[in-house]
Amino acid sequence: MLGWGEKQPVPVAMDLGTGEPLALGYVNEHDPQAVWHWLEPLVQQHGITVVVTDDLFSSKVVTEKLQLDHQVCQFHVRRWVGRTLKDLQATLPKEWLWVVEEVQQLLEVLPPDGNRTLYALWKQLPGRRSLPSQSRSALEQLRDLLLRLNQDWQRYCTFQSEPAVPWTNNPTEQAIGRMKMRACTVRGFKSWQGMQAGLLLAGCYAR
Repeated sequence: MLGWGEKQPVPVAMDLGTGEPLALGYVNEHDPQAVWHWLEPLVQQHGITVVVTDDLFSSKVVTEKLQLDHQVCQFHVRRWVGRTLKDLQATLPKEWLWVVEEVQQLLEVLPPDGNRTLYALWKQLPGRRSLPSQSRSALEQLRDLLLRLNQDWQRYCTFQSEPAVPWTNNPTEQAIGRMKMRACTVRGFKSWQGMQAGLLLAGCYAR
């Protein structure tokens, strides 16, 4: 977010049920400790039990620490996984391309037990053969991807057991987009109060 003459790290909290903006945070979103200190009072104040975020590692650490249910935005997941699979398709041995198709199908359908299928696929791939100092082969990268998706799978499917939980954080992204447009219009926010006012306006425009 543009403010004080430079880009600022500004996490945004929204009530995805009502579209109401809740808070801004002047914290590094990649620092789990900083995000935890910012989010914990909001959880207590608003009785938050589930959060929807992008696929940052820090979000996973913080939701576990706060004992929150967690939905990872499917837009973010499908975007980065799609790019990764596309890159791997160009370098994988042909006899393993079917695994790429299996992963694509799983992400499309999102079966609740998809983690079991991912683990079964992972077990079929040969283990790592390159040294720690060497770059991983395409097959090893695919194996790592399967393991990551397996470990995070339940975070991708929380919306299936919580009907009120959206499967993306698009409303938050849209509010951030409106804030960025506002920042450009006023040539950057000049104060924290101005940035907070920008968030409130973004929430108003959404309704």
